[in-house]
Amino acid sequence: MKILVVTNMYPTPNYPTFGIFIKEQIEDVQKEMDLDADIYLIDGTHRGKLEYLKSIFTIPFKLASKNYDAVHIHYGISGIFLLFFKPKIKKYMTLHGCDIQSWGSNSWHVWITKKILRKVDLVYVQNQKMKKVVENFNSNVEIVPCGINPSFFAPPLNFSKRRKEEFLIVFPGSPKIEVKNFPLFLEVMDSLKKLGVKNIKYQCLEKMSREQVRDTMLNSDCLLMTSISEGSPQVIKEALYCDLPIVSVPVGDVHEMLSGIPNCKVASSHNEDELALLVKSTLFGDYAPIRETFLKKIQYTSHHVAKRLAHWYSELTAKDSTLNLKTKDKTLAG
Repeated sequence: MKILVVTNMYPTPNYPTFGIFIKEQIEDVQKEMDLDADIYLIDGTHRGKLEYLKSIFTIPFKLASKNYDAVHIHYGISGIFLLFFKPKIKKYMTLHGCDIQSWGSNSWHVWITKKILRKVDLVYVQNQKMKKVVENFNSNVEIVPCGINPSFFAPPLNFSKRRKEEFLIVFPGSPKIEVKNFPLFLEVMDSLKKLGVKNIKYQCLEKMSREQVRDTMLNSDCLLMTSISEGSPQVIKEALYCDLPIVSVPVGDVHEMLSGIPNCKVASSHNEDELALLVKSTLFGDYAPIRETFLKKIQYTSHHVAKRLAHWYSELTAKDSTLNLKTKDKTLAG
């Protein structure tokens, strides 16, 4: 099967971890089936928004250059070319959160995404809330959170966390990304000090290799998510596989992920005092088997997600083969 993946997130030499989970997802699907995948990167993040307009003209030529069976679009506005061009192949789209969940300055992303949704055959979303929104525009929706390889994000053999004189809190992203809500994170740090927890430091997960992210999580005491909006945050899955306690605001599918996981808590709101109390209780709580418990939720593993995607891709190939066979039979009969 030949497929063109159109995405605005994908690793490059200058940004080797940018959209790494999409690259890994493709590689995992290729382990499950015979898949020839080409990548078209719309690098609007680093090269400017004009890249999206450019794609309106270049993607149709790309599709015409090879006999593709399908196109898989990652992130809503990456599919803007579909508003001007209708390829006669299967069209998949994966939404990641901010492309369909409006929270303020992303309103134009959401507006364009809703227009594009009617042009695709099947939409993959990260959580139930996203599915309800998408169903107003396209009834063919599946919840498929992006997966993580639990073997990579794992403590070494005989690894154990030791109590330190200082606690290290992880901020899951760059302070420069507005939706990650770093100001609230700092307010929680101040509230913790007011609660008497003075020996705390924090570490932002930015400009790090995946190995550095993993090692930081393994040597931290809590991850605090304060985001305004999320889909199915990869960083939460990574932290859980690293046995790291988590406190989060109620966003995306975090509540479902953390349900039943010991020493992990979801606040009822974005209130800094409530979050600080939850972080404090986590910091002083006893060790709990976080990774061991989360491993039982196999729907978040990269292998499980790859098998689901391979199933849909293979189903398409099988239907096309049957259709071609019927056409051939009719030609011979005629």
